[in-house]
Amino acid sequence: MAIVGLGLIGGSLARALTRAGYPVVGVDRPAVRRRARAARAVARTVARPEEAARSADVLVLAAPPSVNLRLLRRVARRARSGLVVTDVGSVKAPIVREADRLGLAFVGGHPMAGNEGSGFRASEAGVFRGRSWILCPGRRGAGRALAAVRRLARAAGARPVRMDAAEHDRVVAFLSHVPQLVSWALLDAARADPLAVRRLTVAGPGFAGMTRLAASPPGLWREILAENRRETDRALAGFLRALRRRR
Repeated sequence: MAIVGLGLIGGSLARALTRAGYPVVGVDRPAVRRRARAARAVARTVARPEEAARSADVLVLAAPPSVNLRLLRRVARRARSGLVVTDVGSVKAPIVREADRLGLAFVGGHPMAGNEGSGFRASEAGVFRGRSWILCPGRRGAGRALAAVRRLARAAGARPVRMDAAEHDRVVAFLSHVPQLVSWALLDAARADPLAVRRLTVAGPGFAGMTRLAASPPGLWREILAENRRETDRALAGFLRALRRRR
């Protein structure tokens, strides 16, 4: 297994697969590679994804969405015969479409897991345990490729769930992307009120739970929301209709 990007999700996956007995190759910046080796989350590291693509059986792209698309094109130029490529991004239609254009054996992946942290330091091996891992195979991603990524998800402790890319993007707009927006908006509203902002420390677990996602990296989430804007707009409109009915 090779994992390109050892942040929260990529680092957690490296830890989980290493614990499950897989030899994992990590690809990231030098400081992150050193951290991952020190934590024994990987068997070895390389500097470039092309190096990993020449020797891995399965290569996982675990960078932000726009970076994953660029990496996909780089990997496609150096991929050995039989390489299976997957990703862990939150939007599936654009990357599955590009993988099909490049002729890769690609299975779009989205583990429905994580926390509000970021970077390798926030990673933990148990983050996927019992969670759904959505799989969206491209045109060449059925059969052997899909079976390989299913094994990867199960080895990490997750439950594989197959969907097509368009269905995935509609579903996660409701289950992930709008919740992120609501979390930001609720915290922003409380901070904007001159009385509430002075008493945020008295908030109970309900407010803490609702605003936990507001600590997530805003730059990454801006990319995710922009990539899935149409479906997120649809889900947000549905949420606002439901909110008006509840008042």
